[in-house]
Amino acid sequence: MNYPSPRHWLLLDAICRQHSLTKAADQLALSQSAASQALKELEQRLGHALFLRQGRQLIPTQHTLDLLPRLQLFLELQQDLVSADPDKGQLRLVASETVGCYLLPGLLAQFTALHPHIDFKLRLCNSSEVLQLMHQQQAQLGFVEGPVLSAEFDIRHWRQDLTVLIGHPLLHQNLSTEQLLAQRWIVREQGSGTRAVLEHELARLHWTPNQLLELERPEAIKQAIKQGLGIGCLPLLAVQDEINAGQLLLLQSPLQLQRHFRLVQHKNYQPALLQKFLHFLQQSSVINAL
Repeated sequence: MNYPSPRHWLLLDAICRQHSLTKAADQLALSQSAASQALKELEQRLGHALFLRQGRQLIPTQHTLDLLPRLQLFLELQQDLVSADPDKGQLRLVASETVGCYLLPGLLAQFTALHPHIDFKLRLCNSSEVLQLMHQQQAQLGFVEGPVLSAEFDIRHWRQDLTVLIGHPLLHQNLSTEQLLAQRWIVREQGSGTRAVLEHELARLHWTPNQLLELERPEAIKQAIKQGLGIGCLPLLAVQDEINAGQLLLLQSPLQLQRHFRLVQHKNYQPALLQKFLHFLQQSSVINAL
């Protein structure tokens, strides 16, 4: 059998990341015609189409999506085998917004000071999207909020977190249950770890807010609360500065909003760079395997 060459697999990986043959060709320093011919050769050797063409965009077929996890593992193993320096390379991370905005920047700065030749590519999204991107092998390590049920990954506790109920500074800090439920509740979107923790607590207390306003970004929620649109539920990490400055008010309630940040790892494979970073995380915060 005439097996695909490494350049075929690199092209497939680049197209899946860029969603464009032109951008993939630029990334690999190939001409448009050479990239097009290589993709055609790969599809012929595999015996089926790898992408659906929609204008200039290439949409991966289901077969390609099924192939991607093994392709990413192959490429990472190849990189480990040929790498002459275990202290050089790039780690691909994906994190929930709370972790990515308020915890990781400082940790990455500390790690980079110790290992200046290791680079990071960090993508932010909600917790459910973290799992999806990990499944697609778009990242080597994920950070999520709240519980995760998945047999596909190794899930590890990382840090404890506190989510709080906040309101406009002119509100009374100790509102009654009726007063709280009469407020407009400004919440994160479905799939967010913050939203999941809040919904669990509302169900436990049999609370049903009269109005919900859904916003996808913590900063948008904070600004809406400052404008008096309602009350909200956000991680303390995200609002501590505004509470200290008197721009937001910490509301008292019976909601128990503690949660854990968790690490999401692929099973049975930890490249050398990832092991180094995980060791650093262990030094900064104890990790207990589930």
